[in-house]
Amino acid sequence: MITVLKDAILIDGTGRQPLENSLVIIEDGTISYAGDGEKVRLPESADIIDLAGKTVIPGLIDIHIHMDLHGMADTYAENLVEDKLRAIRTAREMRDTLLSGITTVRNCGSVNFIDIAVKEAIAVGWCEGPRILASGKIISITAAGNDYFLGMYREADGCDEVRKAAREQLKAGADFLKLMATGAYMNPGGIPGASQLSREEMAVVVEEAAKLGLRVAAHAHGKKGIIDAIEAGVATIEHGTFIDNEVIELMLERGTFLVPTYVVGHLFEKYASGAGIPEFMIEKNRETEQLFKDNLRRAIKAGVKVAFGSDAGTNFNYHGRNALELVLLVEEGFMTPVQAICSGTKVSAEAAGLEQSIGTIEVGKAADLVVINGSLDNSLQALLDGVEAVYKGGCRVR
Repeated sequence: MITVLKDAILIDGTGRQPLENSLVIIEDGTISYAGDGEKVRLPESADIIDLAGKTVIPGLIDIHIHMDLHGMADTYAENLVEDKLRAIRTAREMRDTLLSGITTVRNCGSVNFIDIAVKEAIAVGWCEGPRILASGKIISITAAGNDYFLGMYREADGCDEVRKAAREQLKAGADFLKLMATGAYMNPGGIPGASQLSREEMAVVVEEAAKLGLRVAAHAHGKKGIIDAIEAGVATIEHGTFIDNEVIELMLERGTFLVPTYVVGHLFEKYASGAGIPEFMIEKNRETEQLFKDNLRRAIKAGVKVAFGSDAGTNFNYHGRNALELVLLVEEGFMTPVQAICSGTKVSAEAAGLEQSIGTIEVGKAADLVVINGSLDNSLQALLDGVEAVYKGGCRVR
């Protein structure tokens, strides 16, 4: 079957400026042409869809979510939902995620392998959802606060235990590994700037993943933990709150990606007071918000590769609203609309190791596309309220 998307404004994810009166041809789930609508003859017997006045972008790739968290004000309440019910809820919310234009996600830690189960259910067609890269449990040292998210962490101490923990996630079906380089904001007793796994322990995780051609993501707020993670060979730094010029130079040298999850602090600032949020979380956010903004702005200006991660599932951070991360990066002057879309497509695909098959609207790639009602010239707000159609692998899902 051949589908033709005609006369839309095309933002192809490569970083090029929008192209008006474009033509995108989809054959058997793959893009066979994308470009100027005047330069190619329409195929006979094609299903031609007129998209004048609308915008087509690549399917968005959110490389930091938590599928089985629900956005509850106090995330400890997640523990009160039984695992089977959480899995059903997760499947439903992955459909919401896909319909919002997120065609691929990377799940950065789940309770008791719910992410792997839902990924497999989507793959066999039992439910609809985005492509999923699952990590299984997060590899962490024995640490205060881990039980705040029961079943999400695989605690391990020393290189031998860490190696076994990594192999357990891979055996369960993980597509990448996630580790804790530093403490976390959301865990009581956790100190975000404090290092956790050592450089040697993280290098073991990287080694085990590399045996299968897979990558490692590092939760890292503090400078030392970030540097140790980069030196150990991780692909992405998640959050990166306390990055400075030294860290930025190292990231540029090593080609390490930053996934800032900027929206988390924004939602905390907006909704936390009076919502039953533990005071320790509010204080931690307050202490670092402006510093993080300054550091992120510096990293982007220096050319650090910034990928799209919403941390969806955390407090007030609902699945299906993932694109708020990109909206904010534009609204607060970190990126232009084209740069933010590139971050959420091409750069995220590269960070996840998927750039050969998705991330841009180019010949030979999977036809993951989002049709937006209107333009994205000055704002990306329409990513939240203007999604008209979503194509995953050439099949229209909305």
